[in-house]
Amino acid sequence: MACNLYRKVSGHLIEPFNFMTTFFFRRSVEKAFQLDQTPSGLSLNPTKPLSAEPPFITTAVDTVMYILNQVLQRALATSQRDVIANVVPTVGSLLGTDFIGMIQRKMRDESYPRPVIQGGLPPEDKVIAFLVLINNLDVSNDYIKRIVEQQLGGPSQPQESSESPLQNLFPFGHDAKFVETKLRNLEHSFAVNSGELLNDGIQVAFHTVLKPRVRPILTEAFREINYRPTEEEANGEDGEEDDADLVKSRFDRGWGALIRPIKRILTTANFDRLLTVALAYLASALEKRIRGYHGLVNELGAVRLERDISGIVTAAVGGGKYALRDAFAKCTQMTLIMNMEDDEWEEVSTEEAGDSGIAWVLTADERSFARSIVKGPR
Repeated sequence: MACNLYRKVSGHLIEPFNFMTTFFFRRSVEKAFQLDQTPSGLSLNPTKPLSAEPPFITTAVDTVMYILNQVLQRALATSQRDVIANVVPTVGSLLGTDFIGMIQRKMRDESYPRPVIQGGLPPEDKVIAFLVLINNLDVSNDYIKRIVEQQLGGPSQPQESSESPLQNLFPFGHDAKFVETKLRNLEHSFAVNSGELLNDGIQVAFHTVLKPRVRPILTEAFREINYRPTEEEANGEDGEEDDADLVKSRFDRGWGALIRPIKRILTTANFDRLLTVALAYLASALEKRIRGYHGLVNELGAVRLERDISGIVTAAVGGGKYALRDAFAKCTQMTLIMNMEDDEWEEVSTEEAGDSGIAWVLTADERSFARSIVKGPR
C-alpha cells in the first residue's frame, strides 16, 4: 500500500514538479540573457562621473539569482527528499552550462578586449564590457553564498529552538543533512566553475590592458636617471626635493593613469585579484631593471636607487593590502644589500638562513650578485 502510494506521489507529483522546475529555470536563464542590459554611463575616463551605482553588473545576474532563490525555496517547501535530490543538482548543472556558459561566450565572442591595431590598446567599450562580465562572476558567487546560507537558516536568522529550519522541513532520518550537503555542493561547484572563468578573465584583462603599458611606465620613470653621481651632483639632487622624488612622481603619474580607471569599474575583490597579478609582473620587471644596472651604480647612487625602489613600491601598492608589498621582497632586499656596510655584508654573506633575523627571499647567489651591482665581483 505504501509502495503504491509512493509510486503515485512520485509519478503524479514529484516527477512533474522536477520536470517543470528544470524547464522553468532553464527558460528563465535564457530569457534573462535575451533581456540582458549593461549599466550605462560607464567610462574609463576618471574625469567623467559614473552615472550607475556599483557593483557594475548586467541585469541577468539579479534576475537569475532571484529566480534561483525562488526555485530553491519552493523545492525545500515540498519537504520531499526526492525533489531535492533532483532539483538542486540539476539547477547547479544549469548554472554551470547555461549561466556561466553564457557569460563565457559573451566574454569570448562579444567583449574580448582585442587591440584594433597590433601593439595598441583595446577599444574602451570592449574593456568596460569585459570588466563588467568579470564582475558578473564575482557578484554571482556572493549571491549564491548568501542564498545557500539563507536556505540553511544561516546565523543571521533567529533560532527559537535547537532545530534548524531545515530540520523542521526534513525531520526524518538524515534527510536534513542530505539536503544541506546538496546545497553545499551547489555552492561549491558554482564557486569552482565561476572561479576558473574568473581567473581566466583576470589574466586576459591583465595581458591585454595592463601588461603592454607596465614596461613603458618603468622606462619613463627611470628616464635619464644617473646612479653614478659625483658627490657634488648628489648633494645638488638632495637639495632639490622635486628631483629627488622624480622617479616616484613619474611612476605614480603613469601607474595611476593606468590603474585608477580600471579600479572604479571592477568590484573590490576583482580589483585585488587583478592588482595581485599586475604587481607580480611589475616586481619581476623591476628586478630585471635593478639587475641591468650592474656596474652602473656607485655607493651614492645606491642610496638613491633604494629610495626610488621604495617610492615605486609605495605608489604601486597604495590603497591596496599591505601584504601586496611581498611581491617586491626581492627588489627591496637587493637594494638593502647594495647599501650595507662592509661588516654588515660580511655577516650576511656567511650566515645560515635567517641568522640575521631577515627572512631572505634571495638565494645566496642572488645576494652575492646584488652586492656586486655596486661593489663589483668579490
